[in-house]
Parts: sequence; C-alpha cells; structure tokens
Amino acid sequence: MMQTVEIQPARWPQALAEFSALHEGWLISVDILAPAIGAQPEIHELPLTGVVAERQKTGDSITISASKSGAGQITHTIHSPTRVWIERTHDGVDAAMQIESAEGTTTILRLKTPARPETVDGMPKR
Repeated sequence: MMQTVEIQPARWPQALAEFSALHEGWLISVDILAPAIGAQPEIHELPLTGVVAERQKTGDSITISASKSGAGQITHTIHSPTRVWIERTHDGVDAAMQIESAEGTTTILRLKTPARPETVDGMPKR
C-alpha cells in the first residue's frame, strides 16, 4: 500500500534538495507520460545525481540529473511544473516522484533500492 504526499510549490526547492541528499547514488528510472506520445523511457537505472527546483522570472523548472558511466551525466528538465508528489511505501520509504507540467506531461522518477556494496550492477564483483 503506497501513500502519496503532495509537495506545495513553495517547498519544492527545499523538499527536492532533501530528496536528492537522501537518495544520491540510488538507481533511478525516469519515464515521461505525454498524451501525444504515450510513455517514453528517458533514464533507465542510472545513479541519481540530484533533483533541483529552480524558480526564475522566465518560469519554474525542475531538473532531474543522473550519472552516466564515463560520460558525465544525463539531465531531464521539466518546464513549468504544476504539481509534485512523492510516493512512499507503507513504512515511509520513498519509492517514486511524480511531476506534472503545464503542457500536460507527467514525469515519473522511480527509485530502486541501492545495490549492496559487494555488487556492481546487481552482479557480484569478480
């Protein structure tokens, strides 16, 4: 049983900074749901670098960043976000974040529990 908590826009910068600090390095997958294109995978099981909310005169944005092996990082920016939710398991562990934007797309960031140190990509080290 999941519980969903909506984060108010005034708290986005702080709440997303806390979320990033708590989950940095966790594997994430990001899917974009848009009426015209359906579901598009954007990031697949890469370590989270951070989620940042920026409030600017040109409009709000939320950027999700993940590390790519040897190739810097991949980022996905949501322009004009309107609502942010965090989904938690019944024992209070964050499982996913959902971000809606003014243009009607929904971005879903799913967290995968970090691998134990003795594994790499889920496989035992050789």
